[in-house]
Parts: sequence; C-alpha cells; structure tokens
Amino acid sequence: MRIKFLSVILSFLLMSIAISSCLDSDENYEYSSDATIRAFGIDTITKGVYYKFTIDQLKREIYNVDSLPMGADSIIKRILIDTLTVTGRVTSGLNDTVFNMNDSVDLREPIKLKVHAADGITTREYTIKVNVHTQDPDSLIWREMPSLPASPASGKQKTVVLNENLLVYTSTTTAYRTSISNPASIQWGNLITISGLPSDAELTSIINFDNQLYTTVGGKAFYSDNGINWKEMDTQGMYMVTFLAGIPANDVTGSKSTLTGIFAKDGKKFFCAKSIEETTWRRGEEEVSTDFPLREIYSTVSTNKSGIKQTVLVGNTDATIEATQTWFAKDELNWVNLSGEILCPITKNPSIMYYGNLFYIMGGEFNTIYSSSAGLDWGEAATKFRYPTEIKVTSGEKEDDEKTIEYISLFKDKGDYSLAIDANHYIWIVWNQDGSVWRGRLNKLGFKQQ
Repeated sequence: MRIKFLSVILSFLLMSIAISSCLDSDENYEYSSDATIRAFGIDTITKGVYYKFTIDQLKREIYNVDSLPMGADSIIKRILIDTLTVTGRVTSGLNDTVFNMNDSVDLREPIKLKVHAADGITTREYTIKVNVHTQDPDSLIWREMPSLPASPASGKQKTVVLNENLLVYTSTTTAYRTSISNPASIQWGNLITISGLPSDAELTSIINFDNQLYTTVGGKAFYSDNGINWKEMDTQGMYMVTFLAGIPANDVTGSKSTLTGIFAKDGKKFFCAKSIEETTWRRGEEEVSTDFPLREIYSTVSTNKSGIKQTVLVGNTDATIEATQTWFAKDELNWVNLSGEILCPITKNPSIMYYGNLFYIMGGEFNTIYSSSAGLDWGEAATKFRYPTEIKVTSGEKEDDEKTIEYISLFKDKGDYSLAIDANHYIWIVWNQDGSVWRGRLNKLGFKQQ
C-alpha cells in the first residue's frame, strides 16, 4: 500500500513541475530581434520589365545594379514598392510613420525606411536608391582622340586591334601603337619598325584571327603574333590571293575556329580554310564569283536565335556592282550573297559590323550609316546612330520663318580610312589623309549590366 501511495505522490509532483514549466515559458518568451529587409522590389517600369535590386546588409543600402532607362524619372515619381519582406514593421519619414505599401512613393531621390524588430528595441535603417541612366542608351557618341604624330606618307593604312593594343600600319615597315586597356588615356608612341613583311604587301588585307595577324602578298602568306615581327607561313603550294575572315568556333555545330581565304589555280579562284587544329588546308571546288570582294575586306560575326555564330563580310570587288553586297559564310568553303528586297546603296570602301543587335555599314562619303536587322534589307540607321555632326540652323528671309536644322557629317569627304572595333565596343576610325583618330560607342554598350 505504501508503494502505491508513493507512486501517486510522484505522479502529482511530475505534473506540477510540467505545469509550472509551461507557465514559466510563457512568461519568458523572447521576441525576435531580426530587423532586416529580406527582399525588395518595385512595380514594373516599361513593358512589364522588372528590375532586380541588390540589398547590401552591411552598408544597409538597397539599389539596382542595372540602371533604369533614361526618362524613367517620370515613372518612378509615383510608383509602388510591391515587394518588401521583413519580420517586424516598417516606418518612414521624420515622424516614423508606419509605411503603407499601398501608397505610391517618389524614388527620384534616395529614401530611407526603418525596420523595427518584433522585440520593440532593435531597428535598422536602409537607404533605397534607384539608379537611372543619364545618357540616352541608343545614341552613338563620338569623341576625337589624339591624332597620329605624323600623317601616313603614302598609300593606304590599316588599323587593327591585337590583344589590348591598337595598331595603325602606315607602311610595310612602320606602324603606330597605343594601349586601349584604359580608354580614357590614349597616347601614341614613336613609330614602330616592322620586320618580315615584303615591301609590296597589301596592308588593307591584314586580318586578325585567334590573336594573330595574317596577310598575303604575291601568292605568299605571312603571320605575326605581336604585329611587329612577321613570318612566312606554309600554304602547301597554294597561291594565296587574300585572307577573308576568321570564323569562330561553334559549340552548337562542334566546328573549330577556322581561318578562311582565297587561292588561285589555273587562272581561277577558289575558297580555302584551315582550323586551328588542322595541319593541312582544305580546298573548295566551287569557283569564286567575280563579284566577290577581294580587297579592303571587313567582316563581322553575329549569333542567330539557335546560338549559331554567323560570319558576314563586305569589301571592294573587281566587278562593277549596283549595290553594296554582303556575303554570308554558309560554311568554311561556301559563301552566299545576302540579297533582300531593299539593297544597301553602293558604298565605296564599305565596312560592316554587327553592333548592338543590328548590322551596320559605313563608308562611302560618310554621310549616311545604313542598318539591317538580318543583313538582308537595308535602310538608313536611326537618327541617334549617326556620324559626329555639325548642326547648321537656317531660316527664311523673315525672322518669323520656320527654322530648318541641317546635320552635316564631320566625316563627309574625308577620304580613305580604316576601322576597327575593340573588346569594349569602341569603334575606331583612323583617317589616311590627316592622321586624325575618332572613337565612337553606342551608349548602352558601355553601361554595366547586371
């Protein structure tokens, strides 16, 4: 009996301890001290586009890395903060008014939000800043750079980008060089002495492939890995007419980077190609068309929707043509003339680039730039994408007559030129006549992307 009575007493004791423990836990409940913003976002800006915001918890700053488009000030003047994830409550203003997400806010200037943790003690204040582009992203901006120390003596020069240097060949034995690693500081050094190039080499046929320069002269081919010292390369008995372009490697098709060119045999011309892994040249069997470019060739590379890289080129031909023709590399040994319903007007010494998701052709009198979305149909480029211009305002005989604004290209009738594009999307144009140098870039290609 005593044993049973003792077990009952122990049961009551255990129950009382459990109940008191529960009561103690209620009285000593600890509220969270978390006062951080976990997520932040604003309503859509244009065409349903959301901009991602970065939360720097150390600096307590919230900002968008990818700036809003120019002109977005009118939108963020009254906009909703549609994402704000916190544990506690949020206040704003001098009087710490409770922040209401249903009210629009003006984000043209930085604002501050204070997060109050559930413990009623801990607070953290965040600064919200919305970055907006101050430059028109679709404008092509030009700047005149330091001219060459001396104008080319005679003949045509050639401008190429090799690694982080811009090289301007003024002859087969001389060139100027400047580093373009720091675009804000361009300085031309003294003339560089070139070795290994024959005196009759065509400077305008120099191309860059796989960080090496290539050119041809008198059926022979030469290459250089630094642009200064040139060596003859083995063409395996082929009479090389000219190099065309370097076709980049393609992960979709599995093809390797390939150097393409034209060789001559029995008075006829054929295409040839050799990848960086091949030891022998592959020779085409189809004769090169008489209207295919053979001199002053410029090429560019675009990527289609399937992720396949496509090489397109233009240049001067021996045949008489009625329009500036663009040629597409169907494969390394076959080139197809891209011909749409609206052809590009005949342009002397044309250059082509795939730039900002459009094809552009420059050259001729440098009065008009032509553009195309696919390289087929061509038209005048957008008014914001033009050569540097001098604005001339004219009016009628009377003061109240409507004024006429005329944009005159500063490049018009400047003569021969050479063009190159570097890794920072700068377009470099060097004029043969006076050695002047200009650099241009589409604003949006210089913006830092997220």
